[in-house]
Amino acid sequence: MAFLRLITALCLSVISISPSIAQELPQEIRQKELTMIDDKVVLGRTEKVYLPDIAALNDIGIPAKIDTGADSTSIHAENIKITATNPLFSGLEGKALLDAIAVEFDALTSTKLRDREDKSDIMVSFDLIHPYSGDTIAVTLPLFRLAMIKSRGEGHLARPVVELSLQIAGKTVLTEVNLTDRTRFSYPILIGKTFLRNTAWVNAGYDYLQEQDTALVIGRKEHAYINDIPIETSLSFTNRYSILHALNIKVDEKAKQVSFTLEGDNKQHQKMTVPLVKMLKFSNAQRPLVYVPVQLGSVSDNKAFNKPILVYLRDRSKNSSQLRLGTEALNQNFIVDLGSTYITERPIALFSSVSGDKTSFIMSPKEQITIDGITVNAKPSAIIKTPLLKVSHIYEDKKDTGRMVSYELTDINNNVHTFEKPIKRKIKVGDDVRPIAVSEITLPSSLLIKNIALKAMSANDNDPSRFEITPNLVHGSLLINTRTTHLIHSHAALKAGYIEQAQIAGLSFPVKLDTGADVSSMHATDIKPFVKDGKKWVSFTYTNASNVMKTLTEEVIDEMRIKGRVGEKSNVRPVVSMLVKVGSVEKEIAVNLRDRSRFKYSMILGKNFLKNDIIVSSDQQFMLTSNASL
Repeated sequence: MAFLRLITALCLSVISISPSIAQELPQEIRQKELTMIDDKVVLGRTEKVYLPDIAALNDIGIPAKIDTGADSTSIHAENIKITATNPLFSGLEGKALLDAIAVEFDALTSTKLRDREDKSDIMVSFDLIHPYSGDTIAVTLPLFRLAMIKSRGEGHLARPVVELSLQIAGKTVLTEVNLTDRTRFSYPILIGKTFLRNTAWVNAGYDYLQEQDTALVIGRKEHAYINDIPIETSLSFTNRYSILHALNIKVDEKAKQVSFTLEGDNKQHQKMTVPLVKMLKFSNAQRPLVYVPVQLGSVSDNKAFNKPILVYLRDRSKNSSQLRLGTEALNQNFIVDLGSTYITERPIALFSSVSGDKTSFIMSPKEQITIDGITVNAKPSAIIKTPLLKVSHIYEDKKDTGRMVSYELTDINNNVHTFEKPIKRKIKVGDDVRPIAVSEITLPSSLLIKNIALKAMSANDNDPSRFEITPNLVHGSLLINTRTTHLIHSHAALKAGYIEQAQIAGLSFPVKLDTGADVSSMHATDIKPFVKDGKKWVSFTYTNASNVMKTLTEEVIDEMRIKGRVGEKSNVRPVVSMLVKVGSVEKEIAVNLRDRSRFKYSMILGKNFLKNDIIVSSDQQFMLTSNASL
C-alpha cells in the first residue's frame, strides 16, 4: 500500500508542477482586501495620520493606533499651557487653572465649556515635534472642552481638548483631540471615536491596511543608501523595530539628540547627529530610537523609496547586514518577494500591480497549513532551501520496499500523529542530516505534492511553527505581507458594532469590541490565586451591571504587567483561557482579569478575539447579535 501511495504521489506531483495545468493559488488570497465598506473607509489597527492644517507636518504621515475602545482622540504634545482672559481665573496657571476651569464649567457632567459661543477666551498653546528633524512646532488653538479621564485611583484627570483636522486614507475630519504626554506609548497619536464615528470601520487583523496597495515590492536582501553610504539590508518577520549598525553612539537625552558613526558595507564612515525619538528598553540595555533617511532603488525610478525609517542603533559589526528592517517598517512601506534579492536595482513594482498575478503566492508570517491531513502552524523562511517540517521522534528503518522514516507530528491542537514514509534522499545542513519524504499540502483550492525535509525538534524549541515554507515550494513569486496573519485561508470579515452580546462560561452579557487592546479583559473581584497539581490557578467572581454573578475557577496561563498613567504604578493581572462566542464567531482566547467596576462594560474583546474575523463599527451596536436586555 505504501508503494502504491508513493506511485500515486509521484503522479500527482507531475501534475502539480505543470505550469500549464496547475493552479496552485486559490483565488481568495489574490483578491484585494476591502478598504471601503458602505462609503466608509476600512482602517487597520495602525495607520498613518496627516495634519493638513499644520504646514510643517501636512505631508508627514505620523503612525497612529486606531482604537474603537477609546471615546476620544489624543496626540502627543509638549509644553501645554492654558491662558484665560476671564477675570474669574485671574492669577491662576497650570494645573490650578485647569482645575478651576473644570469646576466653573462643570466639565465632568455638562457641556457648558464646549457650548460657549466665543471660545477665544480660553486658549491652549502647545508644541508638536517634527518626527524627522526634531524641530518644535508651536500651535495655539481655542480650548474646545476638557476631557475628564478616569484615573486608576480616585477622581479624574483633566486634559485640554482642541479641534484639529486629521486626515487618514484621504478622509479629513475636524476632530476633537486631547493633548497629553504619550512618550510612554508606542504611537504619538491615538485615534478614537471622535474621528472614527461616521467615517471608518476598523479591521483589527491588519496593521497599515491603507498602505497595502501602494507598498513597494522588495527582496529579502537589498542594497540601500543612507546619505550616499551603501548599506546592506536584510529583514525580520518577528522583530518590530528596524536596527541600524552604528559605532560611537552617544545619547544626549537633555538635548534629545544622538550622535553616532554610520559604517557602510564598504567600510565607509560618516558621522551623523539626529533627533532622539525615545530610548527603547531591553532586558539588558537601552537603545536610542531615531529616524534615518533610507533610499532603495535608483533616483531615476519614480517609484524609488526615499523616506526616513525608524530604527534603533547598535553595533552590528558581527552581522552580514548593516540595516535590518523590522515589521513596523515593512508594514508601512513594503511587501517582500522572499525568493528574490536586490530587485530594487531594477524598476520597483507596486504590490497592487503584482497581487493579481496568478503565479504569485501571497502569505503572512503566521499561517496554518494542512500537511498529509494534519493542520500545523507555518511560517516563511528565507534561510533554508527545502521546505522543512519539524517533527519529533524520527526513526529510520530499512524494509523490503526501501529505507523508511517514522516520525510524530504535533498539530495546532497539540494532538500527536504518527507517520511512516519512504525516504527519497537526504540533505546535509551544517551538522544536521535531514531525510526527505513526499507530503501532500492542501491549500484552499489546490493540492500540492512536494518533497519536504524532516528535522527532529530539540527539547528547548519553543517555536510553535512546525512547517517552514520556502520560495521553491511554489512556482512563482512567494510574497510576504507582514500586515496581517493567516492570509492563505483568509475570508471576508463580519461587520460588528462596537457593542455586542457575548456568551462566556454559561453567561450572556454585552461586551465592548476594543481594537486598541491586544488582549481581552474581563471584570473580576475576589481574585484568589492557588496552586493545583503544580500549576497556577485562580478563582474569581464575575458580576455586571445587571447583577449577574458567577464564581469561576480557571488555570492561569500567563501574567500581564499593565503600564500606569503618569504618576500611577503599573499593575500585574492574571491571564486565563476562556471560550468566547459572539454571533457565529467562537474562539478560545487569553483573557486578563481585573476590576472593571468603574467602567460601563464588564468585558472588552481585543485584537486576540477580533483579528481575521470581525470589522468593527464605531457608530452602531448589536450588528452581529441582538441586545438581550431589550
